[in-house]
Amino acid sequence: MKTLFTLLAATAIALSAQARALDLASAQGSTEALVKMRCSLDPQEEVLLWWEGTLFAQEPEKKAAPLMGFEGYNICRAEKLADGTWRLVTRELTFYRDLATGQIIDAWDNPFSGERVEVVHVANDPVNTVLNAPGREVAMPWVEAGDTVMLTLNIPLAYPNPLQPAQFPAESSGPMYIGSEHFMFFTPRAALEDPALSQVPVTYGWTRVGPWLPWMKLGTRPGGLLYVAQGNKRASVDELPEDIRARIARHYPEYATAPAQWVQPNVTSWNYYRDLKQAGKAAD
Repeated sequence: MKTLFTLLAATAIALSAQARALDLASAQGSTEALVKMRCSLDPQEEVLLWWEGTLFAQEPEKKAAPLMGFEGYNICRAEKLADGTWRLVTRELTFYRDLATGQIIDAWDNPFSGERVEVVHVANDPVNTVLNAPGREVAMPWVEAGDTVMLTLNIPLAYPNPLQPAQFPAESSGPMYIGSEHFMFFTPRAALEDPALSQVPVTYGWTRVGPWLPWMKLGTRPGGLLYVAQGNKRASVDELPEDIRARIARHYPEYATAPAQWVQPNVTSWNYYRDLKQAGKAAD
C-alpha cells in the first residue's frame, strides 16, 4: 500500500508540475506560455519567426485586389526582469515580391497613379514588446482544443502619423495613423506543457489593415491595404530563401541576429521612411 501511495503522490506531483507549466489562467503563466510560443524562455536563445503573404488594395465600392507578395521575418530573444516583466527584443525585415515571378522588386508600377515608384522594403529595428509589467498584467485569451492550443491577438492601432500631410503630402494618409493587426497562433499542447522545452513550434496567420504605404505616394487617396500572411518558426536565417539571405549579407548583416540590448523607441515602416526621406535616401 505504501508503494501505491508513493506512486500516486509522484503522479500527483508530476501532474501538478505539468499544470504549472500550462497555467494559462494566470497572468504570469499566460505570459510565459506566450513567450515560449512566440520566442523562447531562454534569454540566450534567438528565435526567427518567418512569414509569407499577399498585399491587397482595398478601395471603396471595389473588391480587394492583390498588388504584390511579401516575405520576411522577425528575429527575437526574450529576457525576464526581476519584477516579472518580460521583454521581447527583436528586429524584422520584409521584402516585397512580384506576384507573377516571385522575384523581390525594387521598383513598382503603381496602377493607381501610373507612376513608377521606388520600393522601400521593411527594415524595422528595434521592434520591442513589454509583457506582464507590474500593474499591466493581462491573461491572454487562450483557446484549448484537444492537442492544440490557440491564441488570437487583435491589436487596434491609432497614433499621430510620423508623416504629417503638411510635410509629406504625397506620402501621408492623414494626421493619424489608423490600422489594426490580427494574429492567430497554433501550437502543440504537449510541447507547451513540457517544462523541459524553452520554446515550442508554432504556426500562425496574420492580417493587417492600414493605409497606403508611404513609398506608394498615394497620399489621402480613399482606400488602403490589407495584408494576409502565414508563417512559422525557422531555426535561423539559413532556412530563409536564397535571395533574402543574399540581401541580408549585402545590406542588412545585423538582422542575422536579435538586438543585443533593449533600446527605445520602436521603429515602424512610417518613421523608417521619414528618416530615409529626411536623409535624402528615399526617392522624391
